[in-house]
Amino acid sequence: MTVDPRSEAAARGGLPAPVWRAVHAAANGEPWPPSDDRAGELFVAQASREGLLPLLFEAADLPDAVRAAVGRQPALLALARARAAILFRALGTLGDLLRDEPFVVLKGADYAFRLYPRPEQRPMQDLDVLVPGDRLPAVCERLQAAGLVARRPRTAAREAPSYYERAFLMGDVVVEVHQAFLQRSRLRVDYEAVWRRRVPIAQAGPAAARLDDVDALAYHALSLAKDEFSVPLVRYVDLWLMLHAGPELLGAAAARAAEWRAARALFGALHQAGRLFPELAEVSVRSVARALVGPLSGRFLARFVLPPPEEQGRAGAVGRARQLWRKFWLMDDVWRRLAFAAEHAGASARGLRGGRPRP
Repeated sequence: MTVDPRSEAAARGGLPAPVWRAVHAAANGEPWPPSDDRAGELFVAQASREGLLPLLFEAADLPDAVRAAVGRQPALLALARARAAILFRALGTLGDLLRDEPFVVLKGADYAFRLYPRPEQRPMQDLDVLVPGDRLPAVCERLQAAGLVARRPRTAAREAPSYYERAFLMGDVVVEVHQAFLQRSRLRVDYEAVWRRRVPIAQAGPAAARLDDVDALAYHALSLAKDEFSVPLVRYVDLWLMLHAGPELLGAAAARAAEWRAARALFGALHQAGRLFPELAEVSVRSVARALVGPLSGRFLARFVLPPPEEQGRAGAVGRARQLWRKFWLMDDVWRRLAFAAEHAGASARGLRGGRPRP
């Protein structure tokens, strides 16, 4: 997929006003637009936390207070570009280390090159890659032999050999190596088919690939649901750009999500994105999204499970009980919910016996 002209215009700062209003609401909760220097400074700081700083510096038609604050902060943009350069060098190094091991780049390491005109417009916090499950031990050994430091699992559940990812430090860059998208009990993904559909890429070495467009859209919804949709706004911009670049993908992604038992995840992603992008609400939520889960389940999820708009930018304020409630109801069927509950209870018990934090 090449960068669509509409996506290019959006990535050059043409985000709809509701996105910037959501940034302002998360910054200080005052009425739009920001009206003084303090409000402008808070707006810029929040845009950075939401992963939108590079797009903000290229945005047109900003309120005067924001425009003035942006003009006073050139160092922030320089810092963001420096961080991007570190991550892209790390991606190249990772490609060299895994030059004969097949791997798929996920999330920002894919989107930065595929959806945005310039990679530095899509900030990343870490590097995520998917490897075949039977190659995970060998890949981990290779990375450690090359000097990467394995991060100690934060919870007992993450120590299990079946856990879906392993984390390493490459300098100050976190590399997360996945053998699956999520715990296998939460989904029904045909990973052999995912690997057959992968698309080779050039930016990360000869063995590198990305997910095909339909898989990438369905997986993006899963990654949002994994974090209970309490995510930086840039991840909804990613979704918007995917649908701008390939609006015909939505029907196929809905079928793929249903196949993976991830229909509720895609419904949630479309519903939440529709709050920021009105054209998605009209096209997606009212047709495809509701068809994914049915009207009664859709209303239940929207009212009692998905985060309300006022939670944007305040993920830390949500308690663990609320997080688990959302995880539980974002799974598609009762058997997966019961398996999740059993896994959580077992991991918590192991953590308590071993003196480790709960998952």
